[in-house]
Formats: sequence, structure tokens, C-alpha cells
Amino acid sequence: MAEITVRAIDSALAMEEVQKRLGDDALIISTQRIDGQIEITATDEEVIKPEKETKPLILGDIYRQDNFSAVLDRKVGEVKNDMDRNGSSDIYSEVTSKISRIYSELSEIKLLLDNFDEVPFEYGTLDKLKFIGFRPSTLNIFDDLSNETEIGAAVRKLAKAFVNGKCNHFESSDIIIITGAAGSGKSTFADKFIALQKNNNKNKEYIKVVDQSKRKLMTAVKNLNLSKDKNDKSKQPALVIDTSNEANDTNLLLIDVCKANPESKISVIHTVPVGSSYESLKKEFKVTLSAKQYWAFTKLDLCDLSVGEMAAMIELKNKCMFFSGMDKVDDGAYYSKVDQIEAYLLKKLKEETE
Repeated sequence: MAEITVRAIDSALAMEEVQKRLGDDALIISTQRIDGQIEITATDEEVIKPEKETKPLILGDIYRQDNFSAVLDRKVGEVKNDMDRNGSSDIYSEVTSKISRIYSELSEIKLLLDNFDEVPFEYGTLDKLKFIGFRPSTLNIFDDLSNETEIGAAVRKLAKAFVNGKCNHFESSDIIIITGAAGSGKSTFADKFIALQKNNNKNKEYIKVVDQSKRKLMTAVKNLNLSKDKNDKSKQPALVIDTSNEANDTNLLLIDVCKANPESKISVIHTVPVGSSYESLKKEFKVTLSAKQYWAFTKLDLCDLSVGEMAAMIELKNKCMFFSGMDKVDDGAYYSKVDQIEAYLLKKLKEETE
């Protein structure tokens, strides 16, 4: 049965009429007063209430922003104010500064990557020299070296700083003291040195003396006949003293030699085996003697001279005069040469940087 509407002078009479027509299960839809009477609308069918309308979520104006960055800036400002009140403004400044630096660095990296294919990267001269083993502390000694320096000129400068070459003082020395740690090849070098000098200095006759007996050694030094006659064409004797003394003992030996033969001209050759580390050589090369000093790298038949060893020599302003490596005494020692070191470094650069 459909919906009905009844009117009565009061609600009781109106409800009686509804019950009469629809029964006790009638459902009242609405009740209202019209023209002094009560009007009731009712039905005997089940009324299904419509679901509550869901309203869309609409953000208030406080949340509405055309630019997200404006919201972020405002929130950051609020945080900053809170931090200022708490005495933490320094932290905020530090953080923002670091973020700015990171952003700047990322921008630079992006620019480099964007142009990577357009601009080929090239190592400078100093970069290449560091790559093969020269330390910044070594290269900084040379004020005129830079990444723009021509590589050949830079290599030659380093070679000259390392190589001693021949010199008049050494060639005219009457006594040559050869020192070196145990295992440095000192005694073998002494024999090779004498063989080398027979071919290079025909005005001298080199005689090897071992310092095992101080009395015999001092006797040989005293008996050394040093002729000052310029017309004397005979070979002048020169003593080659093979000693195992450390630096302090060598200084004492020098004092004794000078006392025994005050007019003699003395040179000292330090023997150093190749293959030592930069740090150990820096320590070993700090030798202070009262005589003119020269250096010889030995055992080159076992391994090559390293750039680190060259760097240690250059930093301490020591120069290499001899190389020794062959087992043969007759041709086992030779003078170091600038051209030889230069060629060695250029070859190493080509192998490791190209």
C-alpha cells in the first residue's frame, strides 16, 4: 500500500485514523500543523534512509598555497625562529651553509658532466710527475715548475737535481772512503770503483785498503806519497778505504786520517742498495760529515731505481754520482748521467700516463 496523509484536530485522532487504515506497523514519515490541524504522513512500507552525503575534502585557505617553496620557506623560518630562541642559530647557519656548498658543488659536477664529451681532460705536468711517484714535497722545491711547464724541461730539471756527475774535487782526491750498511754492496762497489777509475783517471793509481786494523790503516795513510811537483808525470797513489763504519764512526775515522796526513784531499762515497723505501732513505741520507760526500746506488742488477729514491735524494739535496749493478768487476760501475735519468723518467711517464 502506498503512502497516506491524514488530518485531524489533534494528533491522537490523526494517529487513530492512520492505525485504522495502515495498522499498528505503520511508519510515520512526517508530522506537521497546517491551518490549525495536525497532518500526518505515513506508510506501511519499510523506509530506506538515504546514505549521508559525503562532502569532498576541501582544504582551508590556510593550507592553500600556489607555490610549495613558499610553504617550505615559511616553515624553515618558523624553525629558525624557534632555534634562535633556543640559542641554536649557529647550528642553523652551519647547516644552511653546508647545503649551499653541496648545491654549488653538484651544479659544478653537472656542468662538467654536460661538457665531458666536448672538452677532453688532460693531466698537467705536475699531475703526471706525481702519478709516477714524485711527491708534492719534492716538486715544491722547484719554484718554476707548474702544470704548464713543458714535460721535457721538467724532467731534465729533476734529472739535474739528482745527478752529480764528474767533478774536479773528486777526481783529484787522494783518499776515498767508501761507507755503507751491511749488505749494501759496499765492498763489491769498492772493487768496481777501482776498475772504473783505471779507465777514467789514468793519473791516479788506486790502492784498496780495508779498515780492519786501525794501525795498518793509519800507516798506509801516513805513507801516502803526495807529490806537489806539477812536472811529475808518474801516477799519483790514491787510497780507497773500504769501511763498514756508521756515520759517527766515519767522522772519527776522518779525524784520524786528517791527523795522519793533513795535506790529503778526502772524499766519501756512501753506498745505498736500490729498493729501499722513501722513508728509510730520508733517514739514511741525513748524514753529516766533515768531508765532501758522494752517493752510489748499488745492486741495480736486482731491481730498478725508483722515483721515490730519487725524490728522497733531491729533497735532502744529495746527488747520485755512481750506479753499480753488474756482477762483472770490470764494467760493473759507471757514472750517473743526466741524459740517462732523463730517458728513464720519460719512458716511465709514457708507460704509466699514456
